[in-house]
Amino acid sequence: MLTLDPKEKVLLQMRRHWFILVGPTAFFIVLLLLPSLFLNFAPYFLPAFDRPSLQLVIDFGIAVYLASVLTYMLLQWLSYYLDVWIITDQRIVDVQQNGLFHRTVSEITMDRIQDVTVEVPGFIPTMLDFGTIRIQTAGELGEFVISEVPACDRAKDIIIAEQKKYMAVRV
Repeated sequence: MLTLDPKEKVLLQMRRHWFILVGPTAFFIVLLLLPSLFLNFAPYFLPAFDRPSLQLVIDFGIAVYLASVLTYMLLQWLSYYLDVWIITDQRIVDVQQNGLFHRTVSEITMDRIQDVTVEVPGFIPTMLDFGTIRIQTAGELGEFVISEVPACDRAKDIIIAEQKKYMAVRV
């Protein structure tokens, strides 16, 4: 996936904070409960629902529905797990998984970094120590965003220290 220079050293590897999965997981649980609610209350609203001839169609519909819900959660998990940011002593690499078969890999070398900003918006991100790192760059890229990652301040400090070391060696 990522080829490193023999002299390059990985300093930090980051993924999104686990709290980002709370919303999709709650939605997933609600979606899993819907067929049970439907099966319990449908006979009251649909008198023909109790017919044995419909049971096969209902079972098939619920199986398709549950397969769709499980596919949704699998895609959420893959997006969470395969999105990764790697900080080395020479560059920052951003690997974004967009869907099942689409991946975007971006990188920025340390000499192109101009400014690093950390945003921690809100109560929950402050309490759980996660936020967004914005890196201003020289060139057409403009801004490099590392979103919803834990320990932003630590990552910012590593980026700035390595950028200073990199620039000192090059001068």
